Amino acid sequence: MEQVSLRARTGAESPISARYAPVVFLFVSAVLVLLVINIASHDVELVVDGESKAISTFSHNVAELLEETGVVVGEADFLSPGLEQNLQQGMVIELRRAFTVPVLADGAEYEHQVADATVAQVLAALEIELTEMDRVEPAGDHLLVPGDSVRVVRVERKLVTEQTELPYREIRRSNPELDRGETRVLSQGQAGLREDTVEIVSEDGEEVSVKVMQSEMVQPREDRVVEYGDNTVLARGGRSVSFDRVFQMEATAYCSGTAGTGCPIDANGRSQCTGSNNNGITASGQKAVAGTGSENNPHLVAVDTNLIPLGSRLYIDGYGYAVAADTGGAIVGNKIDLLFGTHQEALQFGRRNLRVYLLP
Repeated sequence: MEQVSLRARTGAESPISARYAPVVFLFVSAVLVLLVINIASHDVELVVDGESKAISTFSHNVAELLEETGVVVGEADFLSPGLEQNLQQGMVIELRRAFTVPVLADGAEYEHQVADATVAQVLAALEIELTEMDRVEPAGDHLLVPGDSVRVVRVERKLVTEQTELPYREIRRSNPELDRGETRVLSQGQAGLREDTVEIVSEDGEEVSVKVMQSEMVQPREDRVVEYGDNTVLARGGRSVSFDRVFQMEATAYCSGTAGTGCPIDANGRSQCTGSNNNGITASGQKAVAGTGSENNPHLVAVDTNLIPLGSRLYIDGYGYAVAADTGGAIVGNKIDLLFGTHQEALQFGRRNLRVYLLP
């Protein structure tokens, strides 16, 4: 009786276990599936040109992830980590797209694709060499970013020797013993010579700076010393005559060329001394009549009006007073022509050097 009872109890529990067995199986399977999913998937971050995106993926490595997301990597792009790197939970994959950097060097322009490079690396890739003097803009350690450009400036420094002539100075001194208008040179003067060592810096063939590094005086200069007259009083014949200045002049003589002077006349009626102007009238309108050299009856003379104006009163050493009344084609500069009454007197005078005083 007891055995039968035991079977009855056992038989009563079996239907319950059979009923919950599927539920238990499904629960265990779900847990296992979730565990497998959790183990097989990875949560990673993909950063493309600074834009970040969180991704949960079953990809095993970086290459599979990029293929899964449709991201294509260019040959010059920067990718970290590499394509073969296995994914790990929390991994950050960074992709920087390559961009074009223009490079200007030696008059030529180059283009180079970079994604993660410094200026120096780009120059090395283009086989552009720099000397110690050359300059690059921006600096060689600058990490390039889109929009950057590179310029290589060829810098040349050379030293040259230049000689410079130093004009002498003129020192003027007053001398009251000399007449005004008269000068005396005490020292001729000599130009100096300076030698400079000059640094010339050029950038891409154009001079940008010139600097004197050293100077040496090869020949010292010597000043020219000149005395000038300050005396304005002339003592002649026991009397004093005031004057403005004195001229050292070359003096010649002429006659009026009119009848009675004995001046030769050609077939056209032109006189030897005054040519066609032999009408007996001077350039100032005065009659061409020779004076005696006294203050009341002065000589008439021809002058260069650029030096001595017509009508000026003069005193000629050895010949007395005169008036600038005439001009002549050959009378230029420090030349003066004295009018005589006859052609013979003019010939006898000849050519002389005289001191001529300009009176107030």
